[in-house]
This record gives sequence, structure tokens and C-alpha cells, in this order.
Amino acid sequence: MATLNPSSPSSPLRWSRPLPHWPLLAGLVIGTLAGALVHVVPVDRAALDFVLINLVRPVEQLFLQVLFLLILPMVFSAIVTGLARLRGRAMVRDLLLRLFAAMLGMTVVSAVIGMAMANLFRPGEGMAIDLHQNPGGPARTGDESSLLDLLLARPVMALVVMSVLVGFAISRNHGRNRNIRHLVLTTEGLFEVGMSIVTLVARFAPVAVLCVMFDMTAVFGWTLLVHLSGYFSVVVAALCLHLLVVSVGLAWMMGDVSPARFLRSLRSVMVIAFTTSSSFSTLPAALHAAEQDLGLPARVARTTLGLGCVANQGGTIIYTTVTVIFLAQCFGMELTAWQQFMVFGLSILAGLGTMGVPAGSLPLTTMLLALLHVPNEGIGLIIGIDRLMDMCRTVPNVVGDLAVAAALRRSGEDDT
Repeated sequence: MATLNPSSPSSPLRWSRPLPHWPLLAGLVIGTLAGALVHVVPVDRAALDFVLINLVRPVEQLFLQVLFLLILPMVFSAIVTGLARLRGRAMVRDLLLRLFAAMLGMTVVSAVIGMAMANLFRPGEGMAIDLHQNPGGPARTGDESSLLDLLLARPVMALVVMSVLVGFAISRNHGRNRNIRHLVLTTEGLFEVGMSIVTLVARFAPVAVLCVMFDMTAVFGWTLLVHLSGYFSVVVAALCLHLLVVSVGLAWMMGDVSPARFLRSLRSVMVIAFTTSSSFSTLPAALHAAEQDLGLPARVARTTLGLGCVANQGGTIIYTTVTVIFLAQCFGMELTAWQQFMVFGLSILAGLGTMGVPAGSLPLTTMLLALLHVPNEGIGLIIGIDRLMDMCRTVPNVVGDLAVAAALRRSGEDDT
């Protein structure tokens, strides 16, 4: 009878074929340039709408929906197989406690960075933009993503909790019951099948990336960034600070992974995260990079990345804190120390449970604006570039999960 050896080092799996990164970058550049060209060369608007509606968006939505279909089985199998590699309650408790502490620390640091950058550079001062006008023209709002959020949020949160409980129960009883061993093998098989499907789907990723970037630049245009360049620059600078200093530093100092190797191993992951705007969609590529490129043990990589999709959203926290303070500044509101503390605390709590889906931070941003009595029209100022900001903040979200996994690579080891 076939057996699973959880303690064995990561062996080459069938899905270990490296994901391409140069075709993804080519699709990103070509799509962006083609979309920008629409605003330079006279183009019939009706023809452009026809191409976007009937060709470009169906391709990007088909790609994203296939990835979303794999979310539930991938999250479940990743967490369960990761915890199943641990032996006994002490090892599970050790890994989960360290994981929670690391993610909480990353979350607090993210909130500090976001608030410090917003208060230091004050991007909203002197803004003279009509907030009752949608600056993106026919830009897409968060409504289409909010439906996806509603469909995914509750099932995924429930599935994460159930997966942790199942993995904990298996780690306690693994080896005592033949049925449990069969369950572990079945879950492992489900994980490998899911990764095989993702490998197949990834071959079409460059085309999907091209369509996404063409759609975004053709609809939004670059004039939007000119009006909001200060806000955009502060958010991106804060995100880069988090990625290059906090995440890379954590992987280097605690995970013994050099910055060059860490970033080189995550090239494809960062491109996929940027173009899909979803931590969930990037999960398969992140798992591949963690186990195959960085050589992290599966027990740590799968558990950390599975939980990280809903519990370690550093980029989202930075975006939310900067956005709320920016909009308050646009309306001439000076937030008190208590109000800033409220933004800080609620951002941390939300960062431990925000869905890794496109526009997943809009509900949190709207709630904070209402609590601070900032006019709702402020959303109209940033909704036009929310998709672009969503793409930017997803990258440090995913890289932060991998940094935590690298830092905890020795957690859950059997010291006996």
C-alpha cells in the first residue's frame, strides 16, 4: 500500500514545471502600450467598446473564473496537507502560534507604514478635484467585484477554519487509523491535481494578462494618474517600502534567503499577483515558488500561504490607511489622534480577515470613511484607479505571505 511520508524533503512533483515570467511581462507591456495607444490615435468609440465587451473582457473573465473555481479545493488541500505533515498537538500549536505572531507583526508594521507615509507627505492637501465627478469616465466600479466578494467571502472563511480543524485532527491521529491515512493521500492527490490544472491554465496567462492591461489602460487612460499622482506615489512608495524592506528583510534575516534569490524566485508570482489583483488566484504560483524555488517545507508553505490569503494583507492595510487619510485631507478634515488610532486599530483587525479578491478592501474603506464622517463622495475620487491600486497592493500581500513562510521554515520540526 502506498504511504505518504510527510517528513520527507520536497520531492519533484508533477506540477514542478516552472511558470513562465517573460511571456507574462511581454503580455503586460504589450497590453499597456496598446491601451495607451487608444488615447493617442483616433479610434472609433463604438468599435473600441465592441472589442472590449465581446473579445477582451470575456478572455480575462474566463481566465479569472477558472482560477477562482480552483480556490476552494486548493485552499482546503493546501492547509490540510500542510498540517498533516506535523506530528502531535505540540507541533501544530508551535507552527500556528508562530504563524499568528508573524502575521500580526506584519499587519501592525503595515499599518504603521501606511499612516506614517500619509501623515508625512499629506497627498490630499491642496487637491481641487470635483469629487462628484467620476474621474475615470466609464470606469468600472466595485459592484462587479463585490458580487464575487459575496460569493467567496463566507465560504472561504468557513473553509479555512474547517481546514485548520481537519488538519489538526489528522496530525493528532495520523498513523493510528488506516482511513485517516487514506484521507491524507486523497487530499494530497487533490492538491497535485489542482496544481496540474493550474499548470495547464498558466499557458494561457500571457494572453489574459495582455487583455487585462489593455482593458484597464483603454478605459482609464493616463490622465487619471496625473490628477492623482501625489496619492498614487505615496501608496506605491509605501508598498515598495513594505515589500523591499519588511518582507525581503524578514526572509533574509529569519529565513536565511538572500534578497536576490528571494526576489528572483518570485518574478512570476509578482506578475500574476499584479495582473489578477487576487491573492487567491496567485496561490498556486506562490505554492510552486515556495516549495520548488525557495525549497520551503510543505508543512509550512501550504499552511502559511493558505491562511495568508485571508489573514496577512499588508498591502491592503497600507492602501486603506493612506486612502482614508488622503480623502479626509481632500475635504480639509484634520483627523484627531483618536480618529487616527481608530483607523490604525480597525485596519489591523480587517487585515487579519480581508478577502484576497479584487476590490476586497472597498468595504473596509467605505466603513472607515463613514465612521470618520468623511463624505461618501470621496469614493468617487479613487474608484477610477482602484483597479490599478488593487493590482499594486496585491503584490506585497503575496510576497509578505512568502516572507513569513520563509521565516518559519523550521517551525513544526520534530526535535526528537
